[in-house]
Amino acid sequence: MKSVIGLEIHAQLLTETKAFCSCKIDVNARPNTNICPVCTGQPGALPVLNEKVVEFAIRSGLALNCKIHQRSSFDRKNYFYPDLPKGYQITQYFHPIATEGYINLDNGKKVRIRRIHIEEDAGKMIHSTENITESKESLIDFNRCGVPLIEIVTEPDMEAPLEAKEFMEKLRDILRTIDVCSGNMEEGALRCDANVSVIDDNGRSSSRVEVKNINSFRYVQYALEYEIDRISQSLKEGKDVKHETRGWDFVTRTTVSLRSKEEENDYRYFPEPDLPVLEVSNDLIEKIKNTLPELPDQKAERYVKTFGISDYNAKILSRDRLLSTYFESTISAGVDPKDGANWIVNDLLGLFNADSAEFDPKKVPVDTLKILVDYTNSSKISRLSAKEVMSEVYKSGRNPDDIIKERNLIQVSDEKSLIPVIKKVIEGNPAVVDQYRKGKTSVIGFFVGNVMKETKGKADPKAVGELVKKALDGKI
Repeated sequence: MKSVIGLEIHAQLLTETKAFCSCKIDVNARPNTNICPVCTGQPGALPVLNEKVVEFAIRSGLALNCKIHQRSSFDRKNYFYPDLPKGYQITQYFHPIATEGYINLDNGKKVRIRRIHIEEDAGKMIHSTENITESKESLIDFNRCGVPLIEIVTEPDMEAPLEAKEFMEKLRDILRTIDVCSGNMEEGALRCDANVSVIDDNGRSSSRVEVKNINSFRYVQYALEYEIDRISQSLKEGKDVKHETRGWDFVTRTTVSLRSKEEENDYRYFPEPDLPVLEVSNDLIEKIKNTLPELPDQKAERYVKTFGISDYNAKILSRDRLLSTYFESTISAGVDPKDGANWIVNDLLGLFNADSAEFDPKKVPVDTLKILVDYTNSSKISRLSAKEVMSEVYKSGRNPDDIIKERNLIQVSDEKSLIPVIKKVIEGNPAVVDQYRKGKTSVIGFFVGNVMKETKGKADPKAVGELVKKALDGKI
C-alpha cells in the first residue's frame, strides 16, 4: 500500500486591516464590531485591495521558492453559507500571484508547491452548547469576514503522515521568520486541509478524501494515519471509498464524514468584476526579495558550519527567530556555542514544552544562562543543581545567586574538606581497595559515589575522582 498526500493550507496574514476594506483586524474584539458595508457584502459596496496583502503574498512566494507573476487577477468563488454574507469569496483561481515553489524536507524530498493565491476569509459560526430560549442556537461573528489569507496548495508529493507534519512545521517556521503569519494553528492563523488517497499493491487507487478541521501539527499526522488505515482496510475488503470531505475529531481521534466532496465547477468561478487586474513591477519584486531575512534552513546550515553544533540542535535553534536571537546572544555573552546549544535545547526548551508554552527569552534571561553555564563548567555547582536553579528562575524570575545561596548548592571542592571523607570511605572498604591494587581501576567510581553520599551530593565529582586516585596511589 502506498499513500499519496497533498495539502491545502490557509495562512492568515499579519496586516493591520482587512484585504478589501479598512476594518481593523482584532481577534479579541467584541463580535460584529470590526465590520463595514464592504466586508459584510452590502449592495453597492466596492472592494479596494490592501497593498500590504500583495507585499506579504510576494514575500511568502519568494521565501517558498515560487515564481512570482507580475500579472494576476481576482475571481469570485460562489457558495452559500451563513458565515459568508456576500454569497461568494474573493480569491485568485484562474491567475494566482505565485506558482511552482517548493520546500525541502530533511529526508531530501522536495515537496512542490503548485500555487499561492490571495483570498479573503469568511466569518465565524459559534454553535451554542447551552439552551438559549429553550433551543440550541448558532450565532455568527462577521469580524473575520475579509481577513486576508494566502492559500498554499502543494502537489501530492508526500507519502507519509510524518512528511506532511514536517512540511507544515517548516512552512510555519518560514512564515514566522518573514513576519507574514503568526503560524498558530490552535488559534486558526494556520489551517490545514489534507487530501489523501491510497494505491494498493495491484496499482489500484482509491478515491481522494479531504480531511478538514485539523488544528495542530500533531493532529495533521494523526488524522492522516487514521485515514490511511481506514482507506487501506476498505481497499483490502474490496469496498469503494467515497470521494468525500471528512472532519477530524480530536476527542475520538477519528475522522467523520461531513459531506460529499465539491467539484470545482460547483463554485461557479468567474472573474471579479469590481477589482482590476493586479500588476506588480519586477522592481517591486526585487525590492521585496532583498528585504527577506535569513531563512531557517539557511540559518541551521550556518550554525553547523560556524559554531560546530549538531545538525539536530541547529535545526531546533533556527526554527524560531526569538530562539535563534537568544542563542546568538549567549554566544556574544561569552558562552561556548556547543554549551549554549545543549543547555537551550535540552534544558531550557524542556521547561517551555512542559507548559505547552511558546519560547519567551524573558523567562530565563541570557545573563542567567551564562551564570549557570559558567558555574557548572567551573564546578561551583553541579549540573543537576544548575537545572534546579534554572527551573526556579523560569517559575519565579528570582536571581540565580540568591537561589543557590538559599538552597546551599555550592559544591565542595577544596582538598581540606574532602580528604578526610575520602580516607574514611577508603578505610571502610579494604576489599575494594585490594581490587584497585590488582589493576581494577574502574572501582574509583565506587569510591566517588560513596564520597558523594557522605557529602550529600555537595562534593565536586571531578575533584573527588582526582583525590581518590591520589589516595589509592598513596600520594596523599
